[in-house]
Amino acid sequence: MSAVLDFRELRDKVLAGEMDEDEEPVATPLGEEVKNPATLLGLSAAVGIFGFLGYDNFVNKGSPTFDGTGFTMLAILGGLSLGMAVGGLRRGIEAQTQEERYEKLLDDSQTIIEEQQEEIDAMEAEEEEKEAEEQAEAENAYQYDYLSAEDSFFHGPSLGMGVSAFGQEGVLYRPKDSGSLW
Repeated sequence: MSAVLDFRELRDKVLAGEMDEDEEPVATPLGEEVKNPATLLGLSAAVGIFGFLGYDNFVNKGSPTFDGTGFTMLAILGGLSLGMAVGGLRRGIEAQTQEERYEKLLDDSQTIIEEQQEEIDAMEAEEEEKEAEEQAEAENAYQYDYLSAEDSFFHGPSLGMGVSAFGQEGVLYRPKDSGSLW
């Protein structure tokens, strides 16, 4: 018997949980456009006129209330109001589609701008780091390698390069490679 009570408690909990959830209706483009007063008025007029004409022809088969031109005028008025309502629905749905596309375009462009800004920031950080390294190297200028061409270029005169005595020229001599060390 206790299993039945447990089942009832479980069922009550499930039902109570289902009641707690308030589901919000999903807005559709058609539903949003039907709420527009001009569209709603056109649809209501068209339904009313065509409903009246259909009811009149059904009830008064032998002699309808509106005959000939009256019927034609009401049918045209109903058609115009239906056309206005359908046109409003179409334009509204198209406008909502354009708005969604525009919002997507704005979101995509904002994402691209943020990515480019991050790249620019990263490049600026790299440049600042490179400048800091160059500045640190400039501060440690006493550590030049005199055998390196780039470093010894500025100290050429101290190595006897580039400054010659009167009437003397530097002689570049390299012995022929004979293959032996001696």
